[in-house]
Amino acid sequence: FSIFSIMLRKTLLEELPALIAAGARRFHTSNQALLEIQEIPGIKVIERISGVAPPKTRPPTPYLSWLPNEAKPSKITTPLTQPLPGVTPNAPYRASSEPPPTEITTLSNGARIISEASPGPTSSLGLYVNSGSIYETPAESGSSALLECMAFKSSRHRGSLQIMKEVERLGSNIAASASREQMSYTVDCLKTGVPAALEVLCDAVLCPAFTPAEVEEQRGRLGALISGKDVALTLLNELLVRGAYEGALGHPLIPTPEGLAALSADKLHAFVASHYTGHRVVLAAAGVDHKQLVELATPMLEQLPAGEGPVIAEPSSRYSGACVAMPGSFPQANLLLAFEYRGGWRDVQGAVAMTVLTYLLGGGNSFSSGGPGKGMHSRLYTRVLNQYHWVHSCAAFNSTFNGTGLVGIQSSCEPHHAVDMLNVMCRELEAAARSLGDEEVARAKRAAVSVIYNALESKATSAEDIGRQFLTYGHRISGRQYVDMIEAVTPRDVSEFVARLLTTKPSLAMYGDGTDKVKYDTLLARYAPAVVAEEQGGKSRLQQALRFGASWRS
Repeated sequence: FSIFSIMLRKTLLEELPALIAAGARRFHTSNQALLEIQEIPGIKVIERISGVAPPKTRPPTPYLSWLPNEAKPSKITTPLTQPLPGVTPNAPYRASSEPPPTEITTLSNGARIISEASPGPTSSLGLYVNSGSIYETPAESGSSALLECMAFKSSRHRGSLQIMKEVERLGSNIAASASREQMSYTVDCLKTGVPAALEVLCDAVLCPAFTPAEVEEQRGRLGALISGKDVALTLLNELLVRGAYEGALGHPLIPTPEGLAALSADKLHAFVASHYTGHRVVLAAAGVDHKQLVELATPMLEQLPAGEGPVIAEPSSRYSGACVAMPGSFPQANLLLAFEYRGGWRDVQGAVAMTVLTYLLGGGNSFSSGGPGKGMHSRLYTRVLNQYHWVHSCAAFNSTFNGTGLVGIQSSCEPHHAVDMLNVMCRELEAAARSLGDEEVARAKRAAVSVIYNALESKATSAEDIGRQFLTYGHRISGRQYVDMIEAVTPRDVSEFVARLLTTKPSLAMYGDGTDKVKYDTLLARYAPAVVAEEQGGKSRLQQALRFGASWRS
């Protein structure tokens, strides 16, 4: 048996080149194709030919360069760089290096349709409304937060289940967000689903049903969210804004239990009818042809009443500063220290300096530096988190509105170091007002630019940028323009911005164990001379900050 196997293997090995050549030979098929049976020792191979027999002058060889035969050149020897004869190639696509233009159409009732035709298979649509908690009366308190929960529920034309089925069929993402000054409703979908997604969006937002059962359900859900322990820090930020401002900005965005219990379907209908009007609404889109968007959206948006006019009167607010302490026990001391940023988003140069300052201070949690290149060299990491073992977290934050804002530092630490933590936070802001290095400011600017460009890669972010900017400015500042302004910022610009902050009255919010040892009067005394000098029109803010810096503890 073994001898027979060896002889068989030897025969197959001897004939292997012929087998390869015969098996790889290519022939064209036709109606006159014949079957030629070529005898090979031990094997019969059936080949298709088209009227022309393969050359028999040269037997098959084991060299692949001869495959399939000498009659026609092999694919292997044809270079891919050689154009095919008789074939005219298409002109290569040359993508523009410029971003797509932002196009705008204003309807007769004042509603604006704004879009950019960014490339890609997906689109993002959003309805942005000049409405929020600053427009609420005491009887309507909490309406904006409840409207966020009621988003994409039953409308006058669809039930909530039907809306969900249509969203699932489109493969869309839906979201809603309420803030003090604006409401947003967004849908992300494939470009082929834009007509259906836009209809669902406009129907759900502009024609809500507010059924009593759904209102009761979402009111209970919102109440459960507010009472949860994991939202304590969110509530602390909310209390900071409420305490720092008198007037409209002091209205609660997160409703109180009493305000939430007083809301009803009728109140929601009245609030939407008063504030969801043509001049207050912007439909923003990214990844959509503008002409197509206008044709689709006009019949739906034209049904809105015009409202009070193109100029929306914002309720007044005044910054007063305050100290608020949230009751309850927590194993860490949580502190939020903030100063007023006068001008808000409408002070574009100030907003640019605030952006650079945020990345300059940076910060984060003590257990991780955020990974390579994610804030490891920011001031609050190198000067705070890496220096004090009792600090759990320390980071810059801001709450910015159209005409004002809060800028400061939030932190958490061991309870018995709460007083020390507040001193460290003050010291870091004061140090930034004195002087800043060119290298650290350049690093902060690069970080800000990278985040901006990375964010604008998302169509959802681009659509949101369009909608919110048109509500705030009435026009759009492009990413390139904002980056150019960031690049022009100098260390002195940032220091002067911080110095102006420190001339305002400080605001402080506290929560957790050990915060009862923190005295707001001590904080006021620390910055009172700068505040008095500002109110009396004394020396420049920067000079005041530098003078007080001589006595600051290092």
